Order: sequence, then C-alpha cells, then structure tokens
Amino acid sequence: MKPLPSAIAFLSSVATAGLLFSTPAAYAQAERAEGDTPASQVQPPEQRDENEIVVTAQQREQRLVDVPVPVTQMSGELLDTFRIQGMGELSLYTPGLLVQEQSVQRSGFNLRGLTQDDSSPVSEPSISIFVDGIDNSRQAGAVSELLDVNNIQVIRGPQGTLFGRGSVIGVLAIETQRPTNEFSGSISAEVGEYDLFNITGIVNAPLVDDKLAVRAAVRFKKRDGVVENTAIPGGRLNGIDTFYGRSTIRFTPTDRITSDLIFTYQEDHPPATQFKSIVVPPAGGDVSPFTPAAQDRPDAGIDRTVWGLTWDNRIELADDLSLRSFTGFRRVKAAERWDGDGTAYAYIIGNQFTLQKQYSEELRLTWQPDPGFTITGGGSWFHEKVEDTIALGLNEQYMLGSFPTIAAPTRPITAVASLGGRPVTVMNYNAQMRNNDRTSLSAYVNVSKTFFDRLTIDAGLRYTRDDATTDAASIRQSFDGVAPIALPFGLFGNSNGVFASRNNKFSFWTPRAAVSFKILPDLNVYAGVARGLRSGVVDATWSRTAISLASFNIVQPEEVMNYEAGIKWKFGPMNADLTFFKYDYTNLQVRDPSTILGSLTNAGKAEGKGFEASLRGEVVPGLNLITSYAYTDAGYTLFFDASGRNLSGNRFRLSPEHKASLGLAYERPVTETLNLTARVTEFYQSETFFNADNLPYESQGGYALTNIGIGLSGASGWSVEAYVNNLFDQEYLLDLGNTGKSFGLPTAIRGEPRIAGLRFTQNF
Repeated sequence: MKPLPSAIAFLSSVATAGLLFSTPAAYAQAERAEGDTPASQVQPPEQRDENEIVVTAQQREQRLVDVPVPVTQMSGELLDTFRIQGMGELSLYTPGLLVQEQSVQRSGFNLRGLTQDDSSPVSEPSISIFVDGIDNSRQAGAVSELLDVNNIQVIRGPQGTLFGRGSVIGVLAIETQRPTNEFSGSISAEVGEYDLFNITGIVNAPLVDDKLAVRAAVRFKKRDGVVENTAIPGGRLNGIDTFYGRSTIRFTPTDRITSDLIFTYQEDHPPATQFKSIVVPPAGGDVSPFTPAAQDRPDAGIDRTVWGLTWDNRIELADDLSLRSFTGFRRVKAAERWDGDGTAYAYIIGNQFTLQKQYSEELRLTWQPDPGFTITGGGSWFHEKVEDTIALGLNEQYMLGSFPTIAAPTRPITAVASLGGRPVTVMNYNAQMRNNDRTSLSAYVNVSKTFFDRLTIDAGLRYTRDDATTDAASIRQSFDGVAPIALPFGLFGNSNGVFASRNNKFSFWTPRAAVSFKILPDLNVYAGVARGLRSGVVDATWSRTAISLASFNIVQPEEVMNYEAGIKWKFGPMNADLTFFKYDYTNLQVRDPSTILGSLTNAGKAEGKGFEASLRGEVVPGLNLITSYAYTDAGYTLFFDASGRNLSGNRFRLSPEHKASLGLAYERPVTETLNLTARVTEFYQSETFFNADNLPYESQGGYALTNIGIGLSGASGWSVEAYVNNLFDQEYLLDLGNTGKSFGLPTAIRGEPRIAGLRFTQNF
C-alpha cells in the first residue's frame, strides 16, 4: 500500500489553521448565537435558511454541518439542475463513489475502493441501497431511474448500526417526493442522437382537504445502442428501453399521523450489452473496444421487471416521542443472455435468470426530550427468497480444435467435428441453480448527547441474526445430443438437477461511536469509529470428475474497522467538508479471479485510507457550484487466489486513486420573463484495474469527461435546453475481462460516446 502523499498533511494543516484562526466577525457571530435555539435542532422548513442542507444520516433530521458522518446530499432541485437521471450520473458528483452501469441488471457500486457487483444469489451486500426506507441492494434490482426524487444521501463508512443490511462501507439512501396539498405537475420531452426519446410526466393532486393527496410520476426512455453489431443485420449494443412509474397516496387523518403508500414499477428491455473480444477481431475490423463489434447471438438481450410496494408511517406519539415504520415488498424478475466470447463465432454463450422476492418491516422510535439529547432505537425483520440460474454453453469443437487466446492471439480458428472417431458436440451447456432463503432479524439503539452546546457524543449498537439456507443443483446437457468429450461432467459439475441443501446461522454486533465539537455554530470537527460486518454466506460447488450432489462451504462474515475524522463548515451560502479515513478488513469476501465465474472466498486482509473533500453552494447570485475530490489508496494486504497466485498488494477492482468533479450551473435574467441557463460538469478519475489480478491490459487509464448544457426558461414555467454529454468524445471503458477472461478471451465494454440532445419541460 502506498503512503498518503505529503500534500495531504499540508492541506490538513492549512485547513485546520484557517478554521481555528477565524476572523473576529466569526467570533462575533458565535457570541450572537448564544441563547438562540441550539444549532443541532433543525428548524421547521418555513424558518430554515434557504441554503441549509438537512440530512437524515443518523435516522433523524439534522443540519449537514452538525452530523459526525461524511455524507453527500443531493436535493431533487439539484438533480434537476444538473439533469441527473441515473445512478451513474449521480456518482460523478459524489466523492468516493463510482457507479458502473454495465447494464440495468449488472451494475457495480464502488465506495471508498470497495466494489459491490456480485450477481450471486447467495452473496450479501456491502453497500446498501435504500429507497424510501426499503432495501434495494441486490444487484439485479439495484439500478433504477432517479425520477421525482426529494433527496439522495450517500453516507460513507460503515453504517450497519443505524441502517443494517450489509451497510459495510456505506449507504445510498433515496427518498422520493411525497404528495402535497397543492395541485402541480410537469411534463418533459427529450430527443437526441442514436434515436434517443425520453418523455417524463409528474402530477400531484389533493383529493380531500388536508387529508388525502396523490402523486404520480412516469417515464418512458428509449435509445438505440451506441455500438454497431455487424454479426446481426441492423444489430446494436448498449442501448436503453425503460418504462418507469410510481404512484404515492398520502393519508393524514390527524396532524400527528402521516401515512404514505408507494407503488413502484420498472420494466427494461434493452438490447444486449457489448462484450467485444480484444483478441479476435470481427471481419474487416479490429480489436478496439471503440469500433464495431461482431457478437453472434440474435437472442441476446435483457428483460427485467421490478415492482414494489412500500408503506411508510410516521406517528407523533407525543411532543418528544415519534414512531416510524417501513413495510415493504419487492419482486425482481430478470433474464440476461450474452455472447461470452465476444466474437462472431458460436463459441461461448452465457445466460442468467433470476427471481427475487423480499419482505421487510422496520419499526423505529425516536425520543428527544430536549434538543441536545436524542435516543433512537428499533428493530427490523427482513426475508428474501432468491431463485437463480446461471449457465455457460461451450462449443467443444473449438475447445478441442483451436481458438486464439490473449496469450496466443495468432492461433488459428479450427472447429473439430470429430476426435478419435467420436463426434464432438457444438454446445455443451452447463448450469448451476442456487436458491437463497434468508431471514434477518436485528435490533439497535443509538444515543446522542450534547454538552455545553458544543460537544456532542454519539454511540450506538446493533445486533443482527441471520438464518441462511442455500439449495443448489447443477446440470449438464448437449443441445445436439452428442456426449461431451472435453468436459464430460460439465464446466461446474453435474448433480443431474438434484438439489442439496445447507443451512447456517450468523450473528454479530455492529457498534459505532462519534464525537463532534463546535468551534463555531457553523463550524464542526468530528471523529468516529465504527465496526462493519457483512454477513456470512453458504456457497455451493460441485465435483468436476463425477456426478455428485453439491458440497457447501461456509464463507465467514467479513469485518471492517473504520476510523475517520473530519471538518464541516457552513459559511454564508457555502457548505464545505473534509474527511480523512482509514479502514482495515479481515475475511474480505471476494470472487476468486482464477476460477470459472469466480468462487466466493475470504481473501484474508485488506486496507484502505484516504481523504474526501467537497464544496457546494451559491458562489455569486445565480451561479451554483458543486465540486468534490477523493483520494483512495485501497487494496489487498493478504490474498492468495485458488491457483496460488499472491495478489497481496494489488488494488481493488474499480478503485481509482484519484476522483474529482466540478459542476457549475448558472441562471441569469435576459428579460423580465426570460432567463438564460447554462451548466457544465467536469469529471476526472485516475487509472483503474478491472480485476483483482491487476493485469495491465485489463485496466483503464485516467480520463476526463465534460458535459454541458445551455437553455432558456420562461416565467410561465417552460424551459428548453440543448446539451452535449461527453463533449470531447472521450473513449473509456466500463469493464474488461468478463466471462471470456476465464477462457483466455477477455471482452470489453465501452463507455458512452458523445451524445447531443434537446430537452423541453413545462411546469404547471
């Protein structure tokens, strides 16, 4: 691991000196604040400073500057200003967060160097995604449209004490807009290159005076693939085809009770994802990921349906005691079919079919007898059932014949129809079926106490008990009825479809503690320590030398100890923060890069350290700034893969050392009824490796992206904007390796090229 650069110490010294030796005017402000309402108490919306940022990172409303946790909050207004519609776009503005939207079913979330992108049905999340209080973390259902959102909070560091459900390295907490008692709405239409078409509508309507209101949002978004697929006439890869809808009913029978019922539905049918071979070029082409591909599966593509029902209740039991409950159900059904070799040859195919159902309930009590003392406690129940089949088909005629690899790129392509007088199958299809049945129970409490209106101590503890059962079977068959020669018992093994089962229970404690001190009412320093636990897993493997039932291995819970310290400062309309962190992992759960599909294992030890900084607010009237920077040095300190390779010292997958962003949005009146708007975003990340073995050719060098938009808006609520994303048409990769890597045929997925468009919106 590299040491933190000396520049960090210098920046820290300068920042600390600047904060401690503030101007006399700042001290005068502190004196005037004495006797006022304590800054830790959040004022009602109508009394708040319009530049005040309010977060719920500790499961209660607090000013951002008061929370002893590193959190980035993006309001719905800010999302609209910078045209953020997806989680990949969100990550551009958030220090330490990188979202790899490979497809709607397969996405990767990297926070502080740790990546969550495991498609296994038995794996537990390490980064939790909560939408309206309901867990959306499992990969196939994690990515959703960001439409009509009230706010998003990215909370970094272990959050298992207050959030639970695998919040080992952080949380994305999304809260959608709720109905109000005023009629409002909007409609927007967007068109752009690659036949982009996007229409969005939102409507809010009161039904019964101050008692019942409804809100609905809908989006239909479609775009052709940005990659030409020459193997199929008119074929395109990396496209969009999404329908999203949400409806919310709010019932407020009394001033003390608010009940929201939320129904969400999303359906996706995009074309196949690009997996272009970097070894075998298409006819008349090359192996560059940025030129046309030739992927031969006409049935390739994704079909995904996600829907859920959430019941969110808030009850004020007394002036100082409130109850919150979240009841949820989600169902995800997804199928993805892909070309594993990334060539026009029918060599490797991949299929995955998954069905997820989950039920959850959380109850939370908050007691605040005075602004300086809060106790939050509660419990949760979570149950999920996941049925998953992942399969790979291999053409043994190429396996036993000849096919190029990354180590032998000039090897001829030869299909052998017979060997030793025996026919050779053109498709040896191998599938493993795993069902995950898990119930998780937990209880937690967190206490916050402020002394002398300056010093605040927070401490909390959660107990979690998981009951996990894995059912597993495997099967091998030949599509042409010809018995296999190269893999007679299948690629994964073969139980002839007979299931075996194994149950295991895991229990653990996740404590946290933090202390913060107000140098000034709007200047806070803090330090914290937290333990994060990712629950254990019951995984399955099969013999590859005989027909046999699954054997099970227990993957132990991974543990992280996280230490951090930071500074938060609100000055005028600006909010600034700086956080230093260090974490140490034991029993890190990873996919072994040396095995087919990567068996789940405990890597041993890992560590990370770095710092994150952000600054946001209105610099001058009409000009809003949001900027961030993160330095992350994270990787394995003890890791040997199944082949015996020593990967200790390697960086984590998808973990850039440097990540920075700068966003500017400007609005200026042109006439009394007409405004000019402009925005620009600059994003940079340094080199990343796509796999744990850190192979140089499976990496992406540092690159920068620029997005711009310019438009007009009118007093009657209309606006129009022309925009260009990836202005300079930067070529960059989302991933490299994938299924083909295990066969010496790594494949690449490119990022989006330059795309220009026009967007029109009418608010009413």
